[in-house]
Formats: sequence, structure tokens, C-alpha cells
Amino acid sequence: MSKDRLHTVTIMNGRKIAPTAARLSVFDNSLLYGEGLFETILSVNGQPMNLKDHLDRLYRGAQVVGVKIQPSKADIEHWIERVLHFHSTWVAKIRLTVTTGEAAKWVGIQGQGQFIVSVSPHEVPEKPFKLLVSEFQIDASGPFRNVKTLSYGIHAAAFRKAQNAKADDALLLNNKGQIAEVTSANIFWVKKGQIYTTPLDSGCLEGVTRKQVMAEAKKLGYKVSEKNETIAGMSSADEVFLTSSLKLVAPVAKIVDKKKTHNFKTGPITRQLSDLLAKITGI
Repeated sequence: MSKDRLHTVTIMNGRKIAPTAARLSVFDNSLLYGEGLFETILSVNGQPMNLKDHLDRLYRGAQVVGVKIQPSKADIEHWIERVLHFHSTWVAKIRLTVTTGEAAKWVGIQGQGQFIVSVSPHEVPEKPFKLLVSEFQIDASGPFRNVKTLSYGIHAAAFRKAQNAKADDALLLNNKGQIAEVTSANIFWVKKGQIYTTPLDSGCLEGVTRKQVMAEAKKLGYKVSEKNETIAGMSSADEVFLTSSLKLVAPVAKIVDKKKTHNFKTGPITRQLSDLLAKITGI
């Protein structure tokens, strides 16, 4: 088996390139201003999960921020198919990145944006998560809150601090002190058999897996509600779990808020939804 079937494989603007040749201009707006978009997609046995939903969100985001995506959805699907052909890992992570190219106000003529497709091995986490409530808050009314832009400074800093504190991820509150999301996942909780998650106006991302889990839970007969909630309110939950494209459904065991720790057990609803998502994706 060739080496590139085991590690990251990348296509830039439709051309497969070696890792040493993967380069961006230092004048690309993605570097200078954090302009650009991205999507992260789970692939199982060469099949990207929920690809249509991811591409639809990518193009919606492009309209919001005023970024022109040069390739068509058909082109992107073809590039993903090609890059997966060079990577035989059963479970893989696909990363789509859109940059806006060089800025005329900095150098030369406005450059063409880059469209990057990378795939690398991935392991869906199985261990329950420990979350640290971040000191950083997000603006629930921010116009880009429901867009996956490259401007992920708050999320990256919060995640780094959580890791340094021996937690798995950070829980972000909004500027009203309400729960919004985890840095790379949506959050759900269960009380007396009813499932809750934060609404979009909390400042959370409209996650693809969030949408899928809400739909599947309703099919199973559960009542699913969106609710603005505080840490104190969530502390009495029977179960807490995360959803994301790369985590699927992941239980939460602890939430650390300053010096107070809230403990949760992995309950039957979390296990049922986790097993269902694993079955749907074929993991």
C-alpha cells in the first residue's frame, strides 16, 4: 500500500499535490484576515456522510460573507471522490477549505481563491467527554455565527485552554451567560425523557449532525425542544451528549465550571442515539 493511502492526501483546485507542494500565498486573505470558509465531513468506507447538507451550508455561508466559490458542487463532489480514491482508511476526515485569494490592496491584482480538499485518518471518540466552561463568550447576535468561517480564534483559544486544564473540550457561553455550543460540536441534554438542545439564537452553529439527531430522535418518539439554558439549569440533567460530524453522538461525563464540577452518567437515550448514528454511518 502506498504511503499516501495512510496519511493526509490533498487536492488543490482539482489537482492532487504532494504535502511538500501544498502552499498558499502569504498575501492570501485567509491568512491576513481569516476570510474564507470550511466544512469537515466524515467518510466511512469511501462514502462521505451527509455531503449534500455540508455543501449546501458551504454555499449558504458563501452568500452570507460574500465569498465566490469558483467550482460547482458537481466539481467538488468529483474532487472528493478522487481524493478518497487515494486514501483507503475505513473512517476518514474530509476537510474542505475555501480561501479568497490575494488582496489587491496588499499586492498585485486580486488573486483567485483556493479550494482545498484534504482527507486524513480519523477515529470517532468513544470515551465520555470532560468539558471546561470557557472564560471566552461568543456574541449570539453575530452575523457569522451560523457560518463556518476560517475566523475560529475564540474557539481555538478556548479549546487550547481546555486541553491545558486536562479537559477534552471547552463549553462556550454566549454574551447573555447562556450555553451556546462546544468548540467543535453542538450540545444536548435529557431531562425526564425529553431531549433539549440550544436554539440557533443562542449563537450555536446549525450543525449537520445536530439536525440529523433531532430528526432521528423524533422518529423514535422522543420530544425534542430547543431551549436557552444556563450551566445551573443544565446541571440537573439526567444525560448530556454532544453531536458533530466527526464525533457523531458522544456522551458528556463532566462539566467543570470554575471550581464546581457537574457529573453525568451515560444514559439510555445517549446510548440509543449513539448506536443508531453508528449504524446509519456504518462504523
